[in-house]
Amino acid sequence: MSPLLVVLSTVPDAKTGLAIARSLVEARLVACAQILPAMTSVYIWEEAVQSETEHLLILKVPSAGYLQLEAALRQLHPYEVPEIIAIEASRVVDSFLVWATGAASSTTPNA
Repeated sequence: MSPLLVVLSTVPDAKTGLAIARSLVEARLVACAQILPAMTSVYIWEEAVQSETEHLLILKVPSAGYLQLEAALRQLHPYEVPEIIAIEASRVVDSFLVWATGAASSTTPNA
């Protein structure tokens, strides 16, 4: 398994995304979080096709911290069934990996 994961999660608006991102970064559960601008999501919910505006969170987390991140994200997320998709980062620049694993831990990161 890769030492770093990229986790994707959609949220209903930028304000919610910022609140979740700040909470996860402040708790050092993720090294960083990005909130992408509004997009349209089309999906099936309760047997009907839905279309909503959402924002995408991109989170970087050391693999060892994924379960803690998932638990926190489930607790913070407003959706009944939140999208939480983890993708292994198969190639990561060494200096970024060192920073990311240090930033998402209880120790002070080396920036």
